Amino acid sequence: MIEKQFKLLQKLIDKCVKRDYDAVSEAFSMKKNYLKGEQRLDYIRKEIFRITEEIVSINLKNPALKTFAFDWHIPNFIWESSFYENLTTDERKKYIAFPYENFDDKLYIENPTSYDESLPYFSVIVKLVVYSKFLEDLQKEEQERMLPLTTINTAVEPKETASKNIVGKENPFNCKLNNDAFQLLTNCVNNARIFTTEITPQILEDFFYCRLSGALKSANNKLLAYFMMKLSMQRHITFEWQSVIANNKLVIAPKKEKYLNNSDLSSANDSIKYIPPKKSEIIDKYVKQLKKH
Repeated sequence: MIEKQFKLLQKLIDKCVKRDYDAVSEAFSMKKNYLKGEQRLDYIRKEIFRITEEIVSINLKNPALKTFAFDWHIPNFIWESSFYENLTTDERKKYIAFPYENFDDKLYIENPTSYDESLPYFSVIVKLVVYSKFLEDLQKEEQERMLPLTTINTAVEPKETASKNIVGKENPFNCKLNNDAFQLLTNCVNNARIFTTEITPQILEDFFYCRLSGALKSANNKLLAYFMMKLSMQRHITFEWQSVIANNKLVIAPKKEKYLNNSDLSSANDSIKYIPPKKSEIIDKYVKQLKKH
């Protein structure tokens, strides 16, 4: 009985997600058509930052939905995730008792929060999944638009020629990481959630060679500082990493639309000298593995 009702809830959510996602995607495509080249890429990145902030805000305000951050793409995620366990007894009863066949699409379209009392979090769940799907598409498009730039750079200066040991303008971080190391550290950065969006090995390499067309956004300055400090201590990058980030405008602050400067990074670095930040153990694990590469 309980599982059957939650499967009906899933069908309802899937239907609303599809309709709302199509509307968001269509609106984005229309706006995008008015932009060219770098303007379009810049707009995509701003949308990535905006949507990420929305997702984070939803999760902070609704702890019961945090499980969906990783499970939303799973079929029947409402039942298969730990969402049911996170609900109160009263919330569970509402979901079980709801007459799903009487759901009024028109009422929901006119006011998405109409059913939030009888179906707790309903409009927020739909919004969270729509934003998660949209963010995934934005990130793919960002990478596709960066690919031609990467191809041009490779044609002018082959990857092997652009050695990881070059020092100077072409390698301000004095980066000594190889391709395997970038793959490993990409998993580190994403698992520790150092930036607000997931990155790829290519994006991380572009970051360390200051080739980013734009900037990444810090999710936690202390974690970012700890990550960079650990790499510098192992001599994978320069000890002057703070200045490189600031001078090349590589990272945007978590809460303000401004680039991190030397003062921001210095403060974050000072705060971790005696008390490692949460999730520092994730960084320690991956950096330790670098010795094998």
